[in-house]
Amino acid sequence: MEGCNLVCRQLLFSAANGSMHGPAMEAKIHRLIVMCEEFFKYQQGYCSRGFTSLVLQTLNDFMDSAPFHKFMCGGGGTFLHDGCEAFWREAQHLPNVPTCVLRGVLEDHTTPESLEMISNLLSKEAGSKLHDSQVHVYDAVGHPVYTQNRNGKILKNCDMGGGVQRTHHWSPLCQEVEFVRTKRDIDQASFLCAKDRHVSPWVDVNARFGIIKYASPQAGERNKNEGDMLSI
Repeated sequence: MEGCNLVCRQLLFSAANGSMHGPAMEAKIHRLIVMCEEFFKYQQGYCSRGFTSLVLQTLNDFMDSAPFHKFMCGGGGTFLHDGCEAFWREAQHLPNVPTCVLRGVLEDHTTPESLEMISNLLSKEAGSKLHDSQVHVYDAVGHPVYTQNRNGKILKNCDMGGGVQRTHHWSPLCQEVEFVRTKRDIDQASFLCAKDRHVSPWVDVNARFGIIKYASPQAGERNKNEGDMLSI
């Protein structure tokens, strides 16, 4: 950012194009609903009307609750291509603003233990191991892949691409994942990768080509003095 003007973008493991977790989970939920319906229909003959009504009312209350809708419609829905289509259809982005991306691919000897199951699920669902446990490298790009419109063409022209790094989706985190860190994660340093690699190359590339302006020493001293005055 320069003043109030956007001059460049950086996307870390972008899931803006969705993930195979979404369609696969949707198919599993549909199968689960059908299985539950067949099971409960059979059990209706052995249960009273009051108990059946109680079970149905409990399920309705749960699915109508705000946390369920926030998780399924607000969070989980963005993994689906339909949710991404709604996002890209309404999105508006500035042209002539270069976009850098950071993509990752897991390695067995550095995968956190808490991500093993979800990464194996994604490999089975998509038939490819080129992912960071959340999104595949061909989806984690700086422009829409499955939606074609004017804004998508603008972003595709701005997309500078980015190399694929040997890392996982939670690599920028440290203290936030302390509660799931295991002894094996500590031994193989799963979360101790260089954190500056998520930001510094992006800043250096854009500064080298003059997109990000170098601050003068006078400006830095002025900002420091303003900060001291605010603290007083």
